[in-house]
This record gives sequence, C-alpha cells and structure tokens, in this order.
Amino acid sequence: MRSLPSGGGAPRPHALRGPSRRLPVLVIVLVLVAGVAMPALANHGGREIGSFLSCDRPVQPPRCTSVGDDFWHYVAFDASLSEGLASSLRDTMAEDYDGPTRLHLVEVAEVDDRTDVIAFSGDFGENGAAGWVYCPPDAPQGVNPRGDRWCRHQELYFNLNPRYSIFFDDDGSRDHVACHELGHTLGLHHWGNPPETDGPVGATCMNANTPNGPTFLAAEDVEHINAYRYDFYPTPRGVEVVRAPSLDGAMASGMIEATGVPAPRTLGQLVAGSDVVLVGRITDVEPGRAFGPPGRQLTYAAVSVGVTRLVGGSLLDGTTLVVEVPLFDGPASIDRLRDGLVGSTRLLFLRNKGESARAAGMSAEAIEADAPFHRLAAPGAELLVEGSTLRTLDGGAELLDRFDGRSLADVVGALRAVRSHP
Repeated sequence: MRSLPSGGGAPRPHALRGPSRRLPVLVIVLVLVAGVAMPALANHGGREIGSFLSCDRPVQPPRCTSVGDDFWHYVAFDASLSEGLASSLRDTMAEDYDGPTRLHLVEVAEVDDRTDVIAFSGDFGENGAAGWVYCPPDAPQGVNPRGDRWCRHQELYFNLNPRYSIFFDDDGSRDHVACHELGHTLGLHHWGNPPETDGPVGATCMNANTPNGPTFLAAEDVEHINAYRYDFYPTPRGVEVVRAPSLDGAMASGMIEATGVPAPRTLGQLVAGSDVVLVGRITDVEPGRAFGPPGRQLTYAAVSVGVTRLVGGSLLDGTTLVVEVPLFDGPASIDRLRDGLVGSTRLLFLRNKGESARAAGMSAEAIEADAPFHRLAAPGAELLVEGSTLRTLDGGAELLDRFDGRSLADVVGALRAVRSHP
C-alpha cells in the first residue's frame, strides 16, 4: 500500500433510528455488514464487478455500490475513524487489495479531487446496518462504457452503535468488516448465502451474514478486480449521469436486503435454513460467552433447551442443547431473560453455529469452538407451546403467524411435509 500521513475529511453523519427488540423472544445476533442489496438469482461464486442500485433511493441508511475510476484508489481516513478500524482498514488495503491485485491503494491525509473513499466511524443509531457505502449526489461521478457508475468521494460508514458491537470488538471482526466494505467501493458484490440467495458460499470477506467471517478476498474476487478496466471516463459537461437500476424493478424476482439479516420469505426457506427444528423445554439460562475487550464486550446468555420432540434435523429426542442469545442490553438483562424463558416450551428453528462457521470458511478452531452452540435460524423463528396449542410471540417472524392457535400436532405434520417436499 502506498501511504501518506493520515488525516480526514468532514463527516456527514445521518440521524437514524431502528426498531427496538423485545424480550423474552430468543433474539439472534443480527449479521449486518453489507453495504448493498443483491439479486437472488445470479452467479454468486465470485460475482463480476459493477455498480449496483441507484444512489438516490429513499432508504436509510442511503447505500449503493460504485466502481473505482482507475487503478489508483485513494482512501481518506476521517478523524472519526477509531484506532482499531483505522488499523484494520490500513491492513486490508495493503494485504487484500494493494498486494494481490493490480490496484494501488493509497491512504491520503486530506480529501481532494483525487480521493475515492472517505471512511467514517461513529454511533449512527440502531439503523439496521453495521456498515455501508454511499455515493452522495454531489460527489464527482460518471458512467464508463460498460455502463457502471464510477464515484469519487464515496462515503464508507462503520456504525459503532452498541447493538452492533460484535462487529468491531475484536481484530478479526474489524478486519472482516473493513475488507467487506472496502470491496463495495470497488464494485464487489456479495457472494451467495443460501437459502436467502442462490449459489455457493465461499470463503471471502464478501460473504454476507458473517460478522466474524473471513478477512480476505477469494481468488475469484482478485481475478475480477484484475480483469476489470478501471479506466477514467469523465462524463462530459451537460450530460446527465445515468444511474444504476432502482431497487423497485428487481423486487419481483426477489432480493436480500443490504443488511444481510436472514429473512426467509416462505416457510420452506425457513425450514431449509434450519439445521434442526424441534420442540423443547427451556430449563436454564446462564451467563455465556463474551467477545471483545473489557468495557465493550458483547455477552451472551447460554439458554439450555431439553429436546422433547424432534421435527427435523439430526438431534436425538431427549438431548439438551444450548442456544446462545446476545445480551444487547448488557449482562444485567440476563435476569429478565431468565424470568421470561425458564419453564416455557417452544417450537424452535435453529442453526448450529459451527455449521455457520464452516459455511463461512472459518478456521477449524473457530468451527470447533462454535459447534456446541445454536442460534435461531432467523429473527423470531420460534413459537410458544401452551399445552397442545401454539402461540406467536411479540417480535416473532410474521410468516409463523399462520400457526397461532393451531394444534402442535397439525403444525409438526405441516413442517415435516415441507421438509420432505421443499
């Protein structure tokens, strides 16, 4: 990486808010690292580079993906950028982009006409995203002969809101997020994450849904960067800038939101995305694992579930498993969680964390460490069992509302039928 003394430009903070979470639903860690939405039907085994989405959509936070204008990619570190993120961004510029690719990544002291990216960090609220990339309407931009929008003064945001602390509290997570968001400034898209999108999952920082995933580019990412013509094509004065297609036209074929939250649209997708579906009684809630440095740790509750009925998956009836629940409101909230959960019986759609780590290309050590734990397969993927009847929960997945008031036996039969004939 070619370096100049670091400095910063003026930040453009956005006042954003997001929905609150309500307990005693077994909330999951939201995996929010992506800066763009993506088509559900495409080759995700290293998707080709290109601009994606109109930058003037009425969404918060505003986000879009643009390509660079040449082989020199100048990145300004704003004064708001935390020391840890600055180090991670500096490392990924040198190790993942400047070294393996034909690109030249340069850290610059001030924002000027040549600056491609301005990196910010801060608490931008619980807005549903831990990071995003944006091309402001007044930024220097144009369209090259391939039809891709190039943009200078792209804004790269890292959201340090406490809700997303898992993405920034250790070096590995920061390295992953920095590599991922920097890729969006160069036109890299997400790779596939079944069942939300079609296509294979590969080990690359451009995976979505992996808050502490791979910290490097896949070989296909590097090949696409090296093959792309990062030539400077200014738009002549008076010529209107043609923007990438809007999100609306693509919705009909199915999209995954930019935040990468697992959000199955059908019961079949939810079942397919679950390693195990079971009925279990919650027997205990204890303090669990913690990640991050002292003072800014994200702590988990370890929720013990005694399996009383297996609906689908490989677990045996009568076993006990542990579901990890992030304590976003701090360790003290475990008492409230315990009071709301212990003694209740629930129908749960679960994903094994070890399998998630394996799919994300994590190390054997990381897979082994995560294998004893499960999480909900999607936000609110659970139902309360009252006697022989099922009830929905506050904050539960809307696609499960159809089962409210139905008998457990009927629903188990329906789920097994879906699993047999997806």
